[in-house]
Amino acid sequence: MNRRHITLIASYSARYSVRGGIGLVFLLLSLTFGLLVAHIMLQPVELGMRIIHERGHAGSPEEVQKEVLARITEVAKPVVSWMLSQKTLSELGDPDRDADRWASYMLEERPALLSAIFLILLFGWPFIVSFGAFDLYASDISSRQLRYQLLRADRGSIFFGRLLGMLVTFVAVLVLLGVTVTAYMGLKLPAMYSWGALIPWALYGTGAMICVSLPYIALCGWISSAIGAPFASLTVNSLIIGGVPLLATLGKMTHEYAGYLLYTLPWGFQTRLFHHEPAQVGLAVAGCMLLTALFTWLGYRNFTTRDL
Repeated sequence: MNRRHITLIASYSARYSVRGGIGLVFLLLSLTFGLLVAHIMLQPVELGMRIIHERGHAGSPEEVQKEVLARITEVAKPVVSWMLSQKTLSELGDPDRDADRWASYMLEERPALLSAIFLILLFGWPFIVSFGAFDLYASDISSRQLRYQLLRADRGSIFFGRLLGMLVTFVAVLVLLGVTVTAYMGLKLPAMYSWGALIPWALYGTGAMICVSLPYIALCGWISSAIGAPFASLTVNSLIIGGVPLLATLGKMTHEYAGYLLYTLPWGFQTRLFHHEPAQVGLAVAGCMLLTALFTWLGYRNFTTRDL
């Protein structure tokens, strides 16, 4: 492998992925998904403020916003606690108590609406990743265009260059999405959260989203290099990413240990990136890195040995 070749291929791949048709649709889909989630989460607050004003509430706009947020947080906390308790292993302690503390951390100690937005994005983002990264190698393998690149660069440089270029693209999209959602919240509800509270949590959430994207990008690279057909690659990636939690949920109904199937992908621990205990966050990061290394190795081995 050649570092210079990897850098050049990554740079070209990142620029092309944004200018190409799939890249533009992926960018539009990502921003639309993020802003739609933000709008859905902010709409109840705006509706509650309108209702309170219509009833003749005499408080200031700041007091009204805080009252509405307190009511929404009170209603949402049991739901969020239940969602988080599903990701808590019973042998690690009392799952309900841990989930309640976790929910309090995300909804009371951190900007509640931004925490809710990140939770929803966390569950939908893997499917966005599959759409953005499914064609890392498949099209060029099927059209045999990679043979011309092999005249100037080795297989390892091509593999890691394209993978790195896709990672740069996802980082740029997630940073843009984080800035857009944070600015939307800050301008829409200026009296509810200060920029000093929003920006650090937005930076942390964006970093967590980048971390959880790594294994899914590596998985898409592996499948794309193994199948060599774009539509089939998209189909298989979507089935794997969506099928793992579905099979784990169905299997857990009959056998408790079937739930561990979730840990073959970050589904089993990705929410712990937002945990209140640093040790849990560290384990989640380690899990993402481990799966990324595994899928990258499988993709590299397949790409360097198959017929191109």
